[in-house]
This record gives sequence, C-alpha cells and structure tokens, in this order.
Amino acid sequence: KKYLKQCTDKLYKSQQQTREGKPEFVLHDGPPFANGPLHIGHALNKILKDITCRFQLALGKRIKYVPGWDCHGLPIEIKAIEQAKGRESIHHVSADPVQIREAARSLATDAIAEQKASFQQWGIMADWDNSWKTMDPDFELRQLEVFSTMVKKGLINRRFKPVHWSPSSRTALAEAEVEYREDHQSTAAYVKYPMDFRVDDQVSTIGLLIWTTTPWTLPANKAIAVSTEMEYWHIKSRKHGHVVIAKAALTGAEEYLGERYEIIQMIHGRYLAEKKYYDPIEFEYLSKKGKPQSRPILHADFVSPDTGTGLVHIAPGHGMDDYDLCCKYAIGAVAPVDDAGCFSNLVLPQSLHNELNGKAVLDQGTDAVLNLFDSVGAVVKRYPFIHKYPYDWRTKKPLIIRATEQWFADVGKIQGEALESLAAVDFVPESAKERLTSFVSNRKEWCISRQRAWGVPIPALYHEGRGKAILTPESVDHIITQIRIRGIEAWWSDESTEPEWVAPSIRADYPNAKYRRGKDTMDVWFDSGTSWTHMTKDGKSAPADVYLEGSDQHRGWFQSSLLTYIAQHDHQTQAPFKKLITHGFVLDSAGRKMSKSVGNVISPNEILHGTLLRLGKRTGVRKHQAMGADALRVWVAMSDYTNDVRINLAILENVRAQLRKYRNTFRFTLGALDDFNGPMMMNPETLQSPHRMALITLGQIFRRVHTYYSQSNYSKALSEINRYVVNDLSGFYIESVRDVLYLDPGDLRRQAQFTLLIAHQCLQTMLAPIVPSFIEEVWQHSPKYVKTQYPHPLTILWADHQKGLDMFHDSRLAADMPTLSKALSAINSAQEAARSQELMGSGVSCYVLLQVQSSESDMSDVLSCFERYRPDLAMMFAVSAVELEGKGVSPAHGWAGERMASEEFDVEGVR
Repeated sequence: KKYLKQCTDKLYKSQQQTREGKPEFVLHDGPPFANGPLHIGHALNKILKDITCRFQLALGKRIKYVPGWDCHGLPIEIKAIEQAKGRESIHHVSADPVQIREAARSLATDAIAEQKASFQQWGIMADWDNSWKTMDPDFELRQLEVFSTMVKKGLINRRFKPVHWSPSSRTALAEAEVEYREDHQSTAAYVKYPMDFRVDDQVSTIGLLIWTTTPWTLPANKAIAVSTEMEYWHIKSRKHGHVVIAKAALTGAEEYLGERYEIIQMIHGRYLAEKKYYDPIEFEYLSKKGKPQSRPILHADFVSPDTGTGLVHIAPGHGMDDYDLCCKYAIGAVAPVDDAGCFSNLVLPQSLHNELNGKAVLDQGTDAVLNLFDSVGAVVKRYPFIHKYPYDWRTKKPLIIRATEQWFADVGKIQGEALESLAAVDFVPESAKERLTSFVSNRKEWCISRQRAWGVPIPALYHEGRGKAILTPESVDHIITQIRIRGIEAWWSDESTEPEWVAPSIRADYPNAKYRRGKDTMDVWFDSGTSWTHMTKDGKSAPADVYLEGSDQHRGWFQSSLLTYIAQHDHQTQAPFKKLITHGFVLDSAGRKMSKSVGNVISPNEILHGTLLRLGKRTGVRKHQAMGADALRVWVAMSDYTNDVRINLAILENVRAQLRKYRNTFRFTLGALDDFNGPMMMNPETLQSPHRMALITLGQIFRRVHTYYSQSNYSKALSEINRYVVNDLSGFYIESVRDVLYLDPGDLRRQAQFTLLIAHQCLQTMLAPIVPSFIEEVWQHSPKYVKTQYPHPLTILWADHQKGLDMFHDSRLAADMPTLSKALSAINSAQEAARSQELMGSGVSCYVLLQVQSSESDMSDVLSCFERYRPDLAMMFAVSAVELEGKGVSPAHGWAGERMASEEFDVEGVR
C-alpha cells in the first residue's frame, strides 16, 4: 500500500501530463459485469492489460487506458429483484420496471465501487477518475446514436422467427449468451405420420416415421423433410404396421421397431417430395367428421442418412433450419409456448388444449404430448437420450427454440466488410483469427431485443390498437431527442401512451391514433459493443491499439464491437482494434473449471491477504503470509495465457520463491551499491573481462526480453528474466565478484559496483511491467546518487538502456563466451562431485587446471581463448587460481595440488 499510489494513479496522471504530444497507446477495456466480487479470471485479464500498458510506457508511449463497466443485463436485474422483494416499501416489483431499474442501478453502483477497489489493489495503472459505465446517460445516448445509424442503413428489422429462448430468464438470447452441455437428457421418440397418398393399393395407411429429441414440438409440426437424393423403403412391422424410412436407417430398424420387419418396396426421395401427409391426432379425430388438412413433404439439403430415419419433423416455430425451409414455401410458423416455457392456448388442434395448456414443455409437457400421440398409435418408441443441448449461460438452465416477435440486426449485409477488416489485425495467438472469422462468417442475424427492464430501450413505438411496430429514422431520432430532454428513466415512468414520444409527422398523419412505447431492451453485447464510441482522435472515432479479453469474447464483445463499428462507418474496412489478444480460462490443478459447487475456487483476495499459504503453527494459531499483488501479477506473467492456465498451492509456492529471489537479489545489489562513488559510465576497455562478459550477457537477455514483451509473450519474457537472475546474475556474476566487493577497496571493486549498477537498473526495467509496486519499493531504497543520475525505473525508456548496453558489446569476447561458459559448467560439475565426497567446501578455495588434450589443429584456438583471459579466469570462475596445460603450454607455477575431481567437456571437437 505504501508504494501502490505512486506506481499507479500518480504514475498514470504524470505520464499523461509529461508525454503530451507523444505517440499514444490505447488499450480499450472490455468491461466486466458490475455484478458482485471479482474472481481469479478478472485478475488474469486486468493484470495482462496492465503489463501490456506498462511495457508500452517503457517504449515512450503516452498510455490511455480508461476502465469501463458493463452495468445492464439479466444477472444484475435478477439480483435487484431479489433484493427489492425483501423491502416492505416495494410491492409487485417484478412488474414495475421503474423500481427494478432503481434497484439495479443501486446494485451496479455498489458493485463498481467494490470492484474498483480490488482492481486498484492489484496495481492496475488506469484513468480511474474518468472510468465509463454502460449505464451512464452519455454512454446510453451514444449507443442509441449507433442504433439510429443502423436503422437508417436498413440494418434493423422486426420478425417473428425462432430464437434461443430462456424460460428461466423469460427472454430471448443471442448465440453469444448460449453455452452447451454435453450431458443433457431429453426424451427421444420415433413417431409415425399417416401419408395422404398410396404407394401400394393393398395398403390403406402407411406412416412416415420420424425421429425427434424434442417431442414437445410435435404440436407445432408444419411439414416433413426428405432428401430427393436418398432412397427410402416401405417396410412392414407386425406391431407398428406399414412405415417408410430411409434405406440407410434400415440397419437399426429392428431395435426401435422392437421386432423384425419385412421389406415391401423401395420409394425414391424424388417421389416423396411435394406429396402430403396428416397429423396423426387430427387424422384420428377429424377424419370421422371430414377430411383433415394435409401437410407437405419437402426436400431439404440438411436431411442426412447418418441420424434418425431420413425423414425430419419440421416445426418452423421451433427450429432455425425448419424456419428457413418453410419460408421458401410461404409456410407460417406457430409456437404454442409462452414466456415461461409452458404450452399456451395456441395449441392446435383445439382438442389438445386441456391436455397440454400450462404444462412445461421440457418437463410434463413432453410426456403429455407423447401420451397423446401414443393414444392414437403414433408412437413407435420413446426413450431417454443424452446429447449436446443449449443452456442459458447465466441461469445454467436449458433453453428452447421458440418463435417470437424480436428485433434483429441484419449483420449479413456488413459481413463482407467485417471479414475484410480482420486481415489487417494482429492476432495473439494467431489461431484466434480463425475463431473470430468463423463466428462472423456464420452469423447473418443478431437478435438484439431482450424482454427485460434493466437496459437501454429499443426506441420502438407500437400502435395501441393494431400492435404494429413503428421504428423509422425519424421516430428514432425524435425519441433520442426526448431522452436528452427528459432522461432515459422517463421511457418507463411516463404514461405508456404519452404523445410527446411520438414524432410530430406521425402525430400529424394519424392524429387520433395512440402509440405505446416498447418494453424491450437491447442485448448487453450491443451496449458494450458500442463502447468504442469512447475512443476518439481529433474528435473522430479511432481504432484502439489493443483489445484484450478471454476466448469466450470471440462470439461476444470482440464480435459485437466489430459489427457495430463497421455498421457505423461507411465503406470502412478497419476493425475497432489493431491488435487482438485472447487469453484462456483459469483452471485448478486437475484441469477443472473453477466452481463454487466443486469447492475449487481460489479468490484473488486469498492470495493478496495470505489465507492460502500457511507458514506453520504456533500456540494453536495458524500463521499466514500475505503475498500481495506482486504474487498475483507474477502468477499471471508466468502463465501461458494463450491456453487455459492453472493455479494451485504448488504454483503459488513457486511464485513466492521467485519473489524471494528477486528481493534477495536486489537486497544484495543495493548493499553493494550503497557506497559507490565511481563514475556513472566507464570505458569498456578499462573493465576486466568478467564484467564485460556480464554486460554482454545482460545485453543479450535484455534484447530477448524486449522481443518477448513486444510479442505479448509475457511468460517467455519472465522465463528469460528468471534465468538471468538465477544463472547469470546470482549464479555466475555475483559469485565471481563477491570477494572483490568485500575485500578490494580500489578500482576492482568500483568495476564490480559499476557492472552491478547497470544490472540493477536494467533488471528493474525488465521487471517493472510485472511487479511495479516492488520496483517502486526498490527505487525508494536506492542510493541518493542513483535517484539523481537515473530516471525512475517505471518511466525510463527501454531504448536508453539498450543503447547503453550496446556500448559494451565486444564481438571477440562474445564469440569466446560459449567456450568460457562450457569451462565454467565443467568446473561447477567437478566442484559438486568433490563436495559430494566432502573433499572441498567453498569454490573460491580450490585451484583449477584446464587441460586441453586434443591434438587437432584447432586446439590452438581453444588454448588461445583461455590464454586471452588468463589473468581474469580465477575471478570469472570464482576460484582461487586457474592454470592452463596443453600443446606448448604448461602451468605457470606448476601443479602441486591434489586432484580432487575432474570433468571432461568438448569445444567443437577439442577435449
């Protein structure tokens, strides 16, 4: 907390002021729902965004990151209703949109305050003072302006057609709000429909056998589909009589018929198409009073021999493909199901009303329908069937397909431009491009209306008597003007037929007509999808540099943002994002999705406040260690976010070990630099080779880390940093100069201090995007001369460090370093072997003999390499002395020591 404000809020405001006019980097926030506490997935998302912004800050950019919140929608409305029902002052709240909206707004406001505090605790650098919310009046007006533009372009229309309907939410859902379960159980059934024609003069009635997993849709049947490319067979069953099925379905016929069958004759699909059949119940009850109305048999391309019987029951009110097929033949759709998912009084024929009315279609309604069909001998078999099925992603309850009057965006008209715009987008990972392209390609329409109160209204009027919808450019613009004047709440609070909401021209044409305002609200993806209206440059909307969200947003926010952006801008094939970064979901150690019911949820606060990792017991009280935001951020950075990521106690222990290593490393460098009085820059030629090697290595690492950061590959960037800290800095360089730092008061010590100063500063810069609070702490404890001579590590430019490191590059030494590194590895191995036999202790107490034994001609090159650095080899290898032996070279002082251990290594064939 002591350093948090300095490296977040103050830093954001400072860079906005000091970098005025510099190139801007815009990361546009995909808004979280203002609905309760944050979970670990929020941490993954927000910290990835922060790392991205902080690296761009180190590149000299002026960062613009304005957080947002998605405030409307069903989850918040349901919570608001539940809370409001508990207040004595609110009655019938479920029917009062004004009270629902008031309660929902209050709930969202409280949730935003709670979430904002958590985000700030995680060290997120952002413009918190100007954060936007989809329930802000100015946001809602901008959203309505986008809607108005789409109306003017003919992209908005109203149709009675099937949509995903949630009985549990009592609203239509878009595809992005649907999830699928593989273990849903339905009742499947084989049902026969009597044909209206004869294929055999000896047989009076032949049934067309269909298979369905939604028997509750049978009362809405309007046709049966076949394929004109397939062969069908007329077969005879003792129990079920004469039926027609596809030739390919004969294999399993005995199973569902329950007995053997006799093949009578083949009937080609071309013969069946455009013939007629009857509903079995109508046929049974109405044929006695007169001929019942027949229904058509139609060809459909989607009929397949792979499933079912090759004859498909068509209910255009309950199926997307069914609807499209029937539209070709001007066959109307019926959906005798109400908002709660129960049969309504629209069921035909009338004789079925008492049997079905009011029964839930996914429960008693299914059995009731099959019982009715079974009563006339139409059901051949019924059985439980496990299959993939759509669910409401919020309530986690099953959906139905149901035709209703809804508003749609005709995104098929802008599909080409949308797809073209993706060509210029940089996708991370690259596979995300194919995923988003697939979703956009397969979407022709977008159901944008929701039957809820908490949202932005669809600005439509309805004739009071006829119910005809009025939505024209003029009527919409007039309503937007009224919202500016009266406020959006007046849409719900005014008298339902208040004439002021009706455009003057409509009132003039129909002076005696009354119009009521619609109750539908817009899909929340339309809300957040128009948030790009916040991104402006020179007064015009401009694409963001980066959008960064979870992989589920390919069918959600990424797509809605793309479609609304393209719809708003004439003939523009530029997406609202230049780079699109996608991350996976957070899983537990077993690879399971986190769930409260499973009990595997890890909260960010548990990591921050230390309730997960216990230090031990004392007097019966468990001690905990608060890991802080740095631990959360290191976990995010070390995770390969392009896939699903895992978190568990073992991973967090590793994170804590990494943080401890950083802290110990900086504690050492700060101690070593405390009394440094040397120059801030040294001539490379005056530095001993171990120091130059350290700086060359640092330069190589620094460049690789920069590359990984630039590629948004933060896990590899952190892996390089960790390897440098553990192996190169702590394991090699600090060990090699430790004695010099402690024992040499002169120039050798200053060389080591100077090298450590460069490493200290560069390591801060490399770690700054990941652990800014820790780096702020290190900076605050840095010597005064460092603070006066160097820029702050959170704002210093990456290029300045790289330029300084490049000065120390030595091509000859860089070429020799692999040979020297192999020698060091061999020495370390030999030392470990000696230690295992308790023959030695500290490495600095041993002597090393390097024997080059090969007689090859290139032996001299290896010897020459060691000879070049002979005076520095002892420091380089952190030992007391190093002698050389080879062709023409003998140890300078002989070799009198006892050989404790040896190790062989090869350098390009030289042993």
